[in-house]
Amino acid sequence: MISANADQIRHGGAQTRLLAIAVLAIFLVKLVLYLVVIPRYHDALWALWSIGPADNYATISKYINLGLGYRFSPETALTLEREPGYPYFLALLRWAFEDGYREAAIVANIVFTSISAFLIGALARSVTSLRRVALIAPLLFLLHPGTIGTELRLGVEVPFILLLLGFFLTLRHALCSGTLMAYLGAGLLLGAASCVRSTALLYPFFLVPLALLFRGGWSSLLRSAVSAAIVLIGALLVLSPWIIRNYGLVHRFIPTASVQGVSMQVGDYICTHGDSGLNLGDLDLAAADARNSLAADQGYRFKPAYYQMFYDPQDEIKFNDSLARQVVQHYRDSPALFARCTTKNLLNFWFAGKTPRSTLVNVCVQLPFMLLALAGVFIEWRRLDRVTLAMLLLFVFYTMCVYAPIHALARYSVPLVPILAILAAIPICRWTSRGSADRSAEIRQSEPRFGAAPLPSTRAQTR
Repeated sequence: MISANADQIRHGGAQTRLLAIAVLAIFLVKLVLYLVVIPRYHDALWALWSIGPADNYATISKYINLGLGYRFSPETALTLEREPGYPYFLALLRWAFEDGYREAAIVANIVFTSISAFLIGALARSVTSLRRVALIAPLLFLLHPGTIGTELRLGVEVPFILLLLGFFLTLRHALCSGTLMAYLGAGLLLGAASCVRSTALLYPFFLVPLALLFRGGWSSLLRSAVSAAIVLIGALLVLSPWIIRNYGLVHRFIPTASVQGVSMQVGDYICTHGDSGLNLGDLDLAAADARNSLAADQGYRFKPAYYQMFYDPQDEIKFNDSLARQVVQHYRDSPALFARCTTKNLLNFWFAGKTPRSTLVNVCVQLPFMLLALAGVFIEWRRLDRVTLAMLLLFVFYTMCVYAPIHALARYSVPLVPILAILAAIPICRWTSRGSADRSAEIRQSEPRFGAAPLPSTRAQTR
């Protein structure tokens, strides 16, 4: 036993050093490509992926730095349509680097993905005892075209992935230890991630079905509900300054952003006008024109843009609410349309780009990656850590459920690349392993627990 532990420590140290070398090499290559080579081809790449400033985050950061507050333009009202985490981060970069903030943001993205690579390695070790997965999965993530695209994009995806991975690791620790403080820590990290992008905020509710997958009974259900509540409370604690600020503006509880109505209108418009011959990028812009016309017809005071810039934050909330009600009523009147749009969004979530060409590229990248991930689950199912795997797969399912009823593009699936990379690395390691030497060196990991009671040993059942 002592010899096996010593071998594990030596092998783990060597693997960590090898991963560090690989991450550093990729970091340096990306620096040269992103700051020297790719800027020369910006226009050509824009047709495939929206690189550079996006979604008004840079605009908001500009006015923060100028002391004009959290708004889209100096004339219009303070806005609630964007979570505060990334705009304030960009404002910090503007303050530190001034005109070089874009390059600084790209470098920050590379740093964040490099740190994420090590977190993916740690998460991979909790999923499978195949040692090389903890080395291969981070490299698959770093070299995935979706990751590269988000590193070049001044958007929320990269910091969201980093914080999300931290949340997964702390949540797994909470599932293993069962302590309330561990769940609270997971909630604090979820709150930090939700400050950047709020799509993960309601995931704690999935802790209840996660428990039911492994243990039945009312006591288990109650314990899981309490754990989920603690995680959500921790997240809301982190979001409380934003919640208080929003309540002061519009006298309503708004824990995230007020953009849901816009997202629903975009999804409904693209679905119902899909036979117009326009590509998704043009349909998106046409949906914005429809919103501008609708806001004008309803008598709102605003500046026309993709995100309408209102002169009163109350109008921003009212307009988004009216968009949401309109879409909900549309789907109530036609359940078949809702089913068709939802099904289409499930495909768009993984493959859709702004143009047919970018969609084809996404299919060529995503489809093999997803098939490898499915193969990993199938090949290693009997030996995977079932609780950690269920935690990750439920998050994939949850994220798809968030986007399916509203609006979906392939870039929204990029935060799931770390999960797919871990699973896709399994068949690669299996198919490239030499004989049974790697298999005989595997060391089983202990099983996680919910609360104080242990879960059934999923690996022991296969022996």
